[in-house]
Amino acid sequence: MTAVPADNSPPAARRGRRGFRPSMAATLPLGLAALILTSLGASLWLALDAARVNTFELERTLAEVTVETVIHEVEAQLGAAQTQATFIGELIGSGEVDPRDEDRLADLMLGALAATPQVAGITFVRTDFSVLRVGYRGGEKIAKRGNWGDRPGIRDAMNEVEALGQARWREVVWVEDFQAPHITMAAPVHRGETFLGYIFPVVSISVLSDFLDRFDQASGTHSFILYDRDKVIAHPALAGGFHGLSNEKPLPTLGDLNDPILAAIWNPVIDDMAYLLTGASIDGHVVAGSEEDYLYFYRELDLYSESPWTVGVYYRESEVSEPLRRLIGAAVVGLAILVIAVIAGILLVRIIVPPIRRLADASQAVERLELSGVQPLGGSLFRELDAAAKAFDAMLAGLKWFETYVPRRLVLRLMHSGSDSMASEERQITVFFTDIVNFTRLGSRLEPAALADLLNQHFALLNEAIEAEGGTIDKYIGDSVMAFWGAPEDQPDHAARACRAALQIGRALREDNQRRRAAGEEPLRLRIGIHSGTAVVGNIGAPGRVNYTLVGDTVNVAQRLEGLAKEVGAEPDADAAILVSDETRAALTAEFELGAVGSHQLRGHSEEIAVYRLIAG
Repeated sequence: MTAVPADNSPPAARRGRRGFRPSMAATLPLGLAALILTSLGASLWLALDAARVNTFELERTLAEVTVETVIHEVEAQLGAAQTQATFIGELIGSGEVDPRDEDRLADLMLGALAATPQVAGITFVRTDFSVLRVGYRGGEKIAKRGNWGDRPGIRDAMNEVEALGQARWREVVWVEDFQAPHITMAAPVHRGETFLGYIFPVVSISVLSDFLDRFDQASGTHSFILYDRDKVIAHPALAGGFHGLSNEKPLPTLGDLNDPILAAIWNPVIDDMAYLLTGASIDGHVVAGSEEDYLYFYRELDLYSESPWTVGVYYRESEVSEPLRRLIGAAVVGLAILVIAVIAGILLVRIIVPPIRRLADASQAVERLELSGVQPLGGSLFRELDAAAKAFDAMLAGLKWFETYVPRRLVLRLMHSGSDSMASEERQITVFFTDIVNFTRLGSRLEPAALADLLNQHFALLNEAIEAEGGTIDKYIGDSVMAFWGAPEDQPDHAARACRAALQIGRALREDNQRRRAAGEEPLRLRIGIHSGTAVVGNIGAPGRVNYTLVGDTVNVAQRLEGLAKEVGAEPDADAAILVSDETRAALTAEFELGAVGSHQLRGHSEEIAVYRLIAG
């Protein structure tokens, strides 16, 4: 790499040679302010003429949007409950869930409750009227079994559901267990032609009132949902509950609410607004109030019970006249300003965005440490972008050298794991050592360049297999490689990962040796030692120069096993001899085939350890 000569000239001289570049932080606010002030006069003049715009059309549009929003929330809340009930029924019907396995069925139904918090409880009613009920009470899971055979109307309900053959919403009922009104549905369960029963969820309607309360506060509207015209399903006043309801009276009436405007909705109509609502998706009318007129917009839904629901919104006449005219004027002014701002913005974007985008894309590549494809950014018209680009280019040059010496995969893991993962700690890990058999003799026959090429090719083969199993290469020691699993991230199967990597290396080495023999080159043979145990893992070294590595007797044992493979590892002409310790063997599953090679005393250890040969499948 050619060194770039340092520029030792004074900073002022260097700035002078680059020329003056305006500050983006000053240019953008001043330019946009001048643009807005210039266009404001013309916009105000145009706004006066726009006062003639028809406010009633806007009223209808706002009402349609409000009603559609509330209907969408109803469909979202009840549709999710219907989807869950149908899904449970399909699992039972397909045989994937046995209806007699009540423990698994209860878990499935509780899982559905967790996904749809608006569903207070789910019951599976079998044809013999035995039931399994699940729900939450006080944050605790509840699963109850019983029989509804003595319930009034249960047999008629069972026959009705079977005859209907599809999920159907039923009436709003008072649920004693929850002391609140709920809407219910029945989803039939069939296995082939056999009717098994039905899924019976109860859905809290209080979520609808909570939504209307939030929606009205945010939008300034007055929305509602009625049942059979005179009963109230959802209203901001019902958010948080409503006293006085019971099994005999599960829903409040219009007169029960402290909302005289809504209570007047079915008073004599003074205007049906046919001129406004022709072709609209909603209905509406106007009634006379005590001090001013009230406008109601609504739509009926007949999907969720035998009696229709009325979803609507109302306004005082004063709320939709003068404010809407001001809104139209403001919209026109805003539109004119927007058009001008967009044109100016496009011009500014064409100058500002490309270098920012290049910087962002390059920064994301650096974040992933994919440095090979990142090109220098060059300069920019604006001072801040120019300085950022030059700093980035300098950083990129340093990082490319950094990437050469530090494993990119390890750095990424440490980045994702956070700074706490770098602290030294004792971990359960598996260490892996390799060594080329008779490398000294082989190296003496090769020129230095050919020897380097051989090692680079060999290490690339090892690196691919180790990284494929999530291993970390600690270091290259001559012709040897030390790698480990179980850090920095947790890998409970670290022993299996190391053994799979060793077997893959054996297969790759066998294929490479076939190529070498065909080319008249001497094949390579490899010894591998694998040991599992505890080691201290973390950043170890002096300030300013540390390695993420591991220390401990586990490392020594793995290295001694690699050396022991010289004696007991495999047949003399085998491509790879792989020895594992008894600790590693104990962590493996039946996936691996092992052969015992006896107990051996390793150098530096007073006790013998059991050693096994890992056999390629």
